[in-house]
Amino acid sequence: MKAQRGTNNPIVTRISCAIFLTSAVVILAAGTASAALTVETSTGVRANIHTAEDILDHWLVTVDGRTVLRHPVAGELELDTALYPWSDLVPVGAEMVADAVRSLQGFQTDIDVEIFLLPGFPADVLSSFARRESVFLAPGLGVQAPETVAYVTTHELGHVFCWAALDGRSGRWAAYRQLRGLDLQDDAAAIAHADRNREILAEDFRFLFGGRLATVSGTIENAGLTLPSQVHGLDDLLAGYLADSNGDRTSAVVTRVYPNPCRDLAVVEMDLDDTANKSGDGALVLEIYDVRGRLVRRLEDGRIAAGRATSTWDGNGTDGRRAAAGIYFYRIRHGVQNGSGRLLLLAR
Repeated sequence: MKAQRGTNNPIVTRISCAIFLTSAVVILAAGTASAALTVETSTGVRANIHTAEDILDHWLVTVDGRTVLRHPVAGELELDTALYPWSDLVPVGAEMVADAVRSLQGFQTDIDVEIFLLPGFPADVLSSFARRESVFLAPGLGVQAPETVAYVTTHELGHVFCWAALDGRSGRWAAYRQLRGLDLQDDAAAIAHADRNREILAEDFRFLFGGRLATVSGTIENAGLTLPSQVHGLDDLLAGYLADSNGDRTSAVVTRVYPNPCRDLAVVEMDLDDTANKSGDGALVLEIYDVRGRLVRRLEDGRIAAGRATSTWDGNGTDGRRAAAGIYFYRIRHGVQNGSGRLLLLAR
């Protein structure tokens, strides 16, 4: 969903990005402490809200004129620094976002979310969006209204909940589509934004589980659909999925890499089926091999969340040196589960 980028309200916040618009290479030290605002809710959602200042202080890397947000969970996101000067932008207010998260209601779950209040627009989409367990909220050309912030925040959280509770579970998606009267979409990119299943689901989450400000319009993005509250059993179905975000997975082991191709960090993710150990006991191992089958890097760290095992490769070999650009193969395993695939490492 595209966020409103500005209102007629006066601009009350200015952030300068001049220190980032240089040719120098700046890499933030690993392990730098972050001053994120942590919000815990009665629904079981835990959100780390990273303000624009937090991002500027801890999570930006600039290389050859590219300004990149780099985070161990969220991965990488390039920010635009030319089309919209950051000094003209107003980041989303942290307290308004926190209020939207605290206002969630009608379900119980166990999900951690990273929310980034960007100082500049994402270079690729120029709007707010969600990726896996991370939400990226774009700034405005003016102060955004509280109801706009609540609407956009809750909609994007709907995408996170979709990732956590439905993705990798064909049975759940089928039941949702049947109840909602939706067709299976093989190529969502060719379909109008409001007609895409994932957008409809995110709007259903917002409408059914959002707070007062998030739902004040009484409408959903796709005006041609029945309102979620009028679809019998929809709230119970989705609340049930959220309550058991680890359950009902397909038996096939699914892995994916983001981004692929990658330039710096490659996030490798493996779905865990119902037979896997989801408690986090046992080592999570990621191994990277070159095209000749030689081990390039072995990593024994990562995280288990929402029925997925995730580990990150920084593009370096065991000796700490940057690996050559090219095709690499990975193997990821946790307990009895293991998966493999390939990725393309680009030159810096």
